[in-house]
Amino acid sequence: MRKRFITLLLTLTMATALFGCGKYNQSEIDLRDQGIQALDAGNYDDAIDLFNQALGKSIGKVTDLEIDINYYKAAAQFKAGQFKEAAKTYTYLIRYDKDNYEAYFLRGSIYADEGEIGEAITDYDSAVSIDPKNYMLYIQIYDNLKALGYTDQGLAYLNDALEIKDKSANAKYYKGRIYYMLGQTSEATSNLQAAVDKDVIEAKLYLAKLYQDSGDYDKAQVLLKEYAESDEVTSDAMAALGDIEMTNGNYENALSYYDAGLSLDSIDNMPNLLKGKVTALEKLDRYSEAKEVLTQYLETYPEDEDAAKELTFLQTR
Repeated sequence: MRKRFITLLLTLTMATALFGCGKYNQSEIDLRDQGIQALDAGNYDDAIDLFNQALGKSIGKVTDLEIDINYYKAAAQFKAGQFKEAAKTYTYLIRYDKDNYEAYFLRGSIYADEGEIGEAITDYDSAVSIDPKNYMLYIQIYDNLKALGYTDQGLAYLNDALEIKDKSANAKYYKGRIYYMLGQTSEATSNLQAAVDKDVIEAKLYLAKLYQDSGDYDKAQVLLKEYAESDEVTSDAMAALGDIEMTNGNYENALSYYDAGLSLDSIDNMPNLLKGKVTALEKLDRYSEAKEVLTQYLETYPEDEDAAKELTFLQTR
């Protein structure tokens, strides 16, 4: 769960505004930027120190620059394992950025990760009350709670999202996606098809997943290719295309899709792509390459016992 939450944390944090010259202290901006570089490089203690130095350059009035720096600081604190400190930073942000759901959501996610589920639910409810039609927020809350074993509490948020009064094409997409998560195939299909008919590109990915689950790989492939050729292409789509090509025995094509997914700037499903690539390489009898990729995978995900056994097998080839 920590790896998943960290990814989500940084995705939200990096969405905050960037600042140039003007009414802001340039040395504060420079230290903020150095802190971001240290954070990206994995030097979390250095990043925290630089963000603190940046905040020390503040003219005393809390501006959007100080708020921005504190979001980065909280990310660095979390990644450094300073969970209580990160929660305190989010508490500070809530005081000065109280209309932003992210601070509540992120602090709630820390509470949930630490087993303080009551506090987590309180923060999640606050986040939802601020942005009640943010469907991704409901989904992210569910994902976090489910990953920690609080599935029933997470399901409550998905069901709340389905109750939102919203007939837009975007709502059809998200509700179809939620129905898919809940295993309600008929409702998922009708909502996603309605979204596709209204040119919601993202809906093609989940409608393709439904076709794929039912064994209709031809329909799934058509939708996924259309999705992959759009500006909305994601690593999920590349993995799904790779999986379909694997099922059809087209291992070279599958490998190209996995590689395409791994080349994207934003990757949400790294384990699936790497394991798919290993399987494709094995099917192509490229065992030394498969071993190299699997070794890379295990460096990041050492807890995967099946992958460790597979590496032992590859070492005998």
